[in-house]
Amino acid sequence: MRQTFTVRLLLFFCCCYYLPVNAQFKPAQVQLLDSGKAVSYRGISVVNEQVLWVSGSKGTVLKSTDGGNTLRQMKVAGYEQRDFRDIHAFDSNTAVIMAVAEPAVILRTTDGGNSWQLVLIDSTKGMFLDAMDFNGSRGIVVGDPIKHRFYMATTNNG
Repeated sequence: MRQTFTVRLLLFFCCCYYLPVNAQFKPAQVQLLDSGKAVSYRGISVVNEQVLWVSGSKGTVLKSTDGGNTLRQMKVAGYEQRDFRDIHAFDSNTAVIMAVAEPAVILRTTDGGNSWQLVLIDSTKGMFLDAMDFNGSRGIVVGDPIKHRFYMATTNNG
């Protein structure tokens, strides 16, 4: 127990030692984008300097392939009243979006957002998804506890 505490304390001080070095980097530049729509945006996924995807309320997904200079707005057919709280983009054609509450759904596009396929649906009473993340084709989604147990689903094929 004491040895574990010592190792953790050493790691903490090592991390603190390098913080001043990182503070010397140039801060990120933030540019506000206006879609011109009355939508609440909840998720963003930046693929590279050119490609970004945004998810929001009212079944809305935005995509830019020019660094945010223009945003293409898409309404996901059949999900126009859903709130997409999270999005993960793999490239300019492939993305996954998550609608949080009963029924919780996860949809995937492979054609740039022109069509979306249902990959997960869960109508469990009290269902509310919180976040998802991917590492290549491996993914995880977590949700609020149901009957005192956290909800978790995984995939190994994206």
